This record gives sequence, C-alpha cells and structure tokens, in this order.
Amino acid sequence: MPLWLALCYLAPAAADTGKANTPPSPTVEVPGAAQDRDEKSYRSMLAGVDIFERNRNLAPGAELRFKLLPRQAGVAMEGLALELSGANTKIALPLASDQTFSLPRNADAANDNATVRSNRKDKSLTWRADIRSPNVPPNAKRLGDLLLECKVAMAGDLVAYIHHPINIMITKMDDPCRSMPINMFNFADRALFSVTLVDGNRRSAMPATMLHGPEYPVMAGQQDWTFLRERVYMVKFKALYEKGWSDDTLLQFDYMDDDKATE
Repeated sequence: MPLWLALCYLAPAAADTGKANTPPSPTVEVPGAAQDRDEKSYRSMLAGVDIFERNRNLAPGAELRFKLLPRQAGVAMEGLALELSGANTKIALPLASDQTFSLPRNADAANDNATVRSNRKDKSLTWRADIRSPNVPPNAKRLGDLLLECKVAMAGDLVAYIHHPINIMITKMDDPCRSMPINMFNFADRALFSVTLVDGNRRSAMPATMLHGPEYPVMAGQQDWTFLRERVYMVKFKALYEKGWSDDTLLQFDYMDDDKATE
C-alpha cells in the first residue's frame, strides 16, 4: 500500500468539496454495562500528558485538559460521568460543564492497568486533548496549541483511525503531526462558516475543502468526527509551518450563526 494512501486512511484528505446532505440516522442510547463502556487506557493518556510536559514551549502558560464530544446521534452528554477504573482502582474524575477534565497522576492506577471510563457505551464519545493558551479570543485557536493537541492525541491514543499496520506505524513515529502530511480533524464550538489564518499582518482564508471533512469518508465507522462534521476543520501542520506560519498564528472562526456569516 503506498504511503499516501495510508495517510488518507489516517485522516482522509479533503479533496471533495461537496457535503453530505443526509443526516445521520438517530440512535437510542442505552447505558453500557461495565464491560461495554467507552474508555481509554490510563497509561496511554499519561503518555500524552508526558508529551505535553515536554513540549510546553508550543503553548506557553496553557494547561492540558481533555474534552469529550458525542460521536453519534442519541448520545446524551447530560449526566455523563467519568472514573479511573481498574481491578483495584475506582476514582471519580470531575467533569466540567464544557465536558473537559484534567488527568491526575496516580502510580497505583497505572500499575493496575486502569482505564478512564465513562458511563456511556463503547464508541459513544469522541476524545480530544484541549489546550488553550492565555489571551486567545474565544472565537479562535492558536496554531501552536493545535499542534500540541495533535501530539498529545497521537501519544495518548485519542485519534480514531483505520487500524491498518501502516497507519499504526505512523502514529508511533516521532512527531507525525509536524513531519507527515496528515490531516488532523479538530472541532470548533459551533457550526463553521469559514476559518481565517492570522499571523501579525499576514492573513489567509483557509480553503473550503478544509472544512466539514470529505463528503465520503473512508470507513466512516472507524472515525469519530462525522457526526459533528459541521464543526470540523482540518489542519495540515507540515504544510502550514513550511509556508512560514508561526506557532502564534490564530485560526479565527466565523460561525454559521454569526451576523457576518449570515450577510
């Protein structure tokens, strides 16, 4: 399999300009049994925390939190709860109103092969790192913060992708976010109309093909962004940095419900 195809599997390239018009089929959420919970390996997530600590220069003054979003229709975020769970571990993890949480270090839980477990069924949730440098406007994200989120997601096994051996190899590479031409799917707070890159006096509108994902995702069931596609924007870090955009570049969002977008 050629390498470019593997990269498309990891995060399909946005070559299609059309958008899917058919809404996702509604599902009925049933709370999962203990063996059928949406969960992540605690050790893997701690590896993401380690990456954050080693790369703080990308997001000076920021803290690392993790964020949960619905992965499919019918998943209620009200009443969502998290715990650090293992054979000898049960520690509640406080969840903020924006569905973010911090991850404490606990050697006993790591030795217990604990998981960060929700009270939702498997594949109900999308897991992301959430990093925000101080003084960034609420309608924007900083490029350095996004790059560090990608690094944490890769190390912490937070990225849902097609588990072809080449894709697995890419996620284990040193700094695939910066060194490989992948697309990283990110979520804005609301449905997006446009995104503009701003770095000092330099401005550039992000191509429309980088918004909302490709019309026909490859093996969509193994990806986690399609339900919230109206909020999705993709970032090609390697290309942006090669074109001279700095860590302090802001991605400014115009939302579909903004007055400017309506006009």
